[in-house]
Amino acid sequence: MTDEIQAPALITEDMAQTRNVTTRAGAKKGWERLTVYEREFRLGHLTDKKRCLTKSSTEEEIKKSFERRDAAKEFDEGWQICLASWPAGFDPNRIRVAGVPGGFCDHQRDVKRFWERIRQEMGTNDWMICRRVCGEGYKVAETIAAITPSYRDAALVRFREALDALVEVLAKVRK
Repeated sequence: MTDEIQAPALITEDMAQTRNVTTRAGAKKGWERLTVYEREFRLGHLTDKKRCLTKSSTEEEIKKSFERRDAAKEFDEGWQICLASWPAGFDPNRIRVAGVPGGFCDHQRDVKRFWERIRQEMGTNDWMICRRVCGEGYKVAETIAAITPSYRDAALVRFREALDALVEVLAKVRK
């Protein structure tokens, strides 16, 4: 009997074998839980198939799909930084002072300001959709039903619209 773990106890639809467990050749892939937006990307839901009529429009839509995924990932990472707790021994007087103790606090404050600017530039519903799906991990359908019920039958279309708005605002704020 070996102690080798073959797979998670319960494999759900939001899990994938994506990472190498070891660096040796032929090693098995390890399991990881995908975020909601990663799963939607892998299923092709971030691509609007109705726009893929020609080769050039298909390439353009695939490029947009990658941009949507990258924006969602950036939102997720920024959201996690914004929600991180302050380090122990935090002294508010040390913020903006050179040295290690305030380094994380300065970074977190800057990230919070950046995402506040993004929130102000985005529409309220677009922000709420991105926040719930990309930041908090809610399912797309339940998020759309809660925030914009009129899009209940076109949840993926509305999610792509919110991600497109995020992509545009990220580009605008970075200029």
